[in-house]
Amino acid sequence: MKQVQGINTGSMADIAFLLLVFFLVTTNINQDFAINSNISKPFEVPDSLSIHRSTLLINSDGKYMLNDMEIGSADLGKDLAASFNTSDAVKNVLLVKADRDVSYAAFISALDNSKKAFKLFYNELSIAQHNQDFGMLDDSLQLRLKTLHPVALAEDVLEN
Repeated sequence: MKQVQGINTGSMADIAFLLLVFFLVTTNINQDFAINSNISKPFEVPDSLSIHRSTLLINSDGKYMLNDMEIGSADLGKDLAASFNTSDAVKNVLLVKADRDVSYAAFISALDNSKKAFKLFYNELSIAQHNQDFGMLDDSLQLRLKTLHPVALAEDVLEN
């Protein structure tokens, strides 16, 4: 009786390895990107520059207090921009303090509104001084406004 030969499976491992490498090379892997936020580093204050600090507190319920006054989240950006000092040679520092138990959404909303406040602040200065929106000014005038009216964002955590 004649024996039936089996199928040669010696190259199956090589083929599986090549398929694995092919799919690893050609597959797009989604990457989560972090929130891009520039937090102010410690800085020296020249004699010609004074500091105006606005403090935004976020409690564990997601409610906001700006300079010890409760404010709503709807106009947070406008309220923050209104709290800045428009005098020359004043650095406006926005200090965002949050409870450890604050929701992620409330904290991110505060950071988003702080960036919005900085844009509104520069836009209002630009309209008052140059009768144009900040985005319409040339680069040298924008740099001049940012130099005369610097703003910074700082973060802190409230200890219970």
